[in-house]
This record gives sequence, structure tokens and C-alpha cells, in this order.
Amino acid sequence: MRIHHVLLLVLCCTLSGCGHRVDNENSTTDSRMKDYDDQVKRQQAQLDAYDKQSKHAEEQLQAQADMQKRADALLVVQEQLLKRQQEDFARFEKILDTWEGQQKQYQRYLDSLTK
Repeated sequence: MRIHHVLLLVLCCTLSGCGHRVDNENSTTDSRMKDYDDQVKRQQAQLDAYDKQSKHAEEQLQAQADMQKRADALLVVQEQLLKRQQEDFARFEKILDTWEGQQKQYQRYLDSLTK
């Protein structure tokens, strides 16, 4: 009878040890799954951050393109204003030359009257 008790005790210990081993394997598997899930979440967070950076960079490029268009439009306006100013200056020079010519003629006329 004593051998039966010893065998029963050994069998119970073996079974309880196997149960711990299976629990340990399950907890290891659960731990690995949790680590994998955490890794996937970190990668997804990195992808989300990259997407945000990419969208921000695209927005900045679009803003720069818009600014370039406005700068080009301003440059065209400036060039038109400069051309108009040059034309006005040339017209003024022509008027001034005409006026000076008329002044010289008038002075010659005045000088001829006094003689």
C-alpha cells in the first residue's frame, strides 16, 4: 500500500508539474503575442507619424508653390510698372526737350525785338 501512495504522489506531482509547464508555455506564448502586438502598435505609430510628416511636407511644398506663384505675379506687376515708369520718363524727357526748344525760340524772338 505504501508503494501505491508513493506512486500516486509521484503521479500527482508529475501531473501538477506538467500543468505548470503548460501554463508556463502558455504564458510564454501570451508574452510573445503581447510583445508582437506591442511591436505592431509601435510600427503603426511610426507609420502614422511618417504619414503626418509626409502630409506636412506636402502642405509646405504646396504653400511654397503658392508663394512662388504670387512672387512671379508680383514680379510681372513690378516689371510692368517699371516699363510704364520708363515710358513716362521718356515722354517727360520729350516734353522737356520740346519745352526747352520752344523757350530757345521764344528767347531768340525776344532778342530779335530788342535789336
